[in-house]
Amino acid sequence: MSSEPIFFWKPEQEHGYLGQWWSSAFTVPGQDGGEELRYENCEHYMMHQKGVLFAPDDPVTERILAPSGPVPGPKAIKALGRKVPNFDEEVWKKERFRIVVQGNYYKFTQDPDLKAQLLETGDRELVEASPLDRIWGVGFGAKNAPAKRAKWGLNLLGKALMEVRDQIRKEEAENVSI
Repeated sequence: MSSEPIFFWKPEQEHGYLGQWWSSAFTVPGQDGGEELRYENCEHYMMHQKGVLFAPDDPVTERILAPSGPVPGPKAIKALGRKVPNFDEEVWKKERFRIVVQGNYYKFTQDPDLKAQLLETGDRELVEASPLDRIWGVGFGAKNAPAKRAKWGLNLLGKALMEVRDQIRKEEAENVSI
């Protein structure tokens, strides 16, 4: 198996299923035993959790989760997430990785095909090759990223996906040994 990184970015590109904008609805348990919540993709989950973190009762947070009419696409959801009041960058830095790991765990454990694809990546490094994002991605497209590795951004999304992959493997190994 190749040891080269797997680069991904947009849903329509190769390995696009790894991205936050990939359309793959999942549900999560409601708070305090409440009704399950449905998310259309991981971006939807992340922006709603951002709202819950900073302004749980604000109309913006409510619109992210349950907009009137059809759920907007991930770009519109991201724009709503930017309007969440009381945002605190330092708090977000402490919580964002955990939130994205959780959302991707739900995404990949509730869709057997996506789970299989994630596990098929083996131990290869997963890299969001977004030239526009140095926090969740590396700040370079797939074509230029290998040669620019020393200048990569944080790749938090790639790291979150690798953590989810490891967690799923661990759980599957525990289930086999029972």
